[in-house]
Amino acid sequence: MIWKRYEALKWASSFLKSYKRDDNIGEILLCDRLGLTRTDLLANIREPLPDADAVWLKERVTEHALKGTPVQYMIGQAPFYGRRFKVTPDVLIPRPETEELVYRVGVWAGRFFGTGSRLSVCDIGTGSGAIAVTLALEHDGWQMTAVDVSAKALSVAEENAAALGAPVTFRLGSLLEPLEGRPFDVLVSNPPYVSRPEMRELSDTVKDYEPHLALFGGEDGLDFYRRILQALPSVFGHKPYFLLAFEIGASQGRAVESLVKQVFPDRIEDLAVEKDLSGRDRNVMAVIRIN
Repeated sequence: MIWKRYEALKWASSFLKSYKRDDNIGEILLCDRLGLTRTDLLANIREPLPDADAVWLKERVTEHALKGTPVQYMIGQAPFYGRRFKVTPDVLIPRPETEELVYRVGVWAGRFFGTGSRLSVCDIGTGSGAIAVTLALEHDGWQMTAVDVSAKALSVAEENAAALGAPVTFRLGSLLEPLEGRPFDVLVSNPPYVSRPEMRELSDTVKDYEPHLALFGGEDGLDFYRRILQALPSVFGHKPYFLLAFEIGASQGRAVESLVKQVFPDRIEDLAVEKDLSGRDRNVMAVIRIN
């Protein structure tokens, strides 16, 4: 019996719901398998689905339902800021919330440095390179440098930069160490920020598959913010201001804001905890006076 596309999606949705999984996973998988956009898939929803594609879909849907394997790792890519990025189990899967960090960096940079300014920007803990590559492509005048402690993650990031034509310099090392003495105007980072108690509460799709190196931020989840802030003066540039942009956990806004105030008590030009589209604290943005 040959399924039509809508029949395959109906089965996938029902099967996924029975295991309390996202029932849209079947649609994502089928679009990738057939090389179609969601619009094209739905426009021709009554087309027959070849047996080989039906078998492939059943296998992937069953694996996700039973084991929690992330669909992005199955298909080897994830969307971010309107582009497709290669992802492997060596890197975190880019999240939609992180797109808001990228957007805010552009807004704050325009406010304090002027629109179209040539800036030197570093991305700490780049992972797949989604942040660095996107900023390089969205802002022609920015010189991007990206750092990661994982050689395997850096390899994925380099592939994404090459595939998307983004001029990014990559450095292997821990946090700011590879950049000490080099002048920058902006630092952006989505560091590991999951606390030990939160690690135990993560869903299996994250805890069992995504790299713990990129997730665990110490007992309270704040270790990497402390380390970055302490090392920050080693990369201060020559402009009057330095822009700092963090992604944070939903309960960490005031704590990270407090850390910034402790390290730079008399040099803060502007400081804000910004919420994501769901109304949760998601970014800490700070402008530090250099002179």
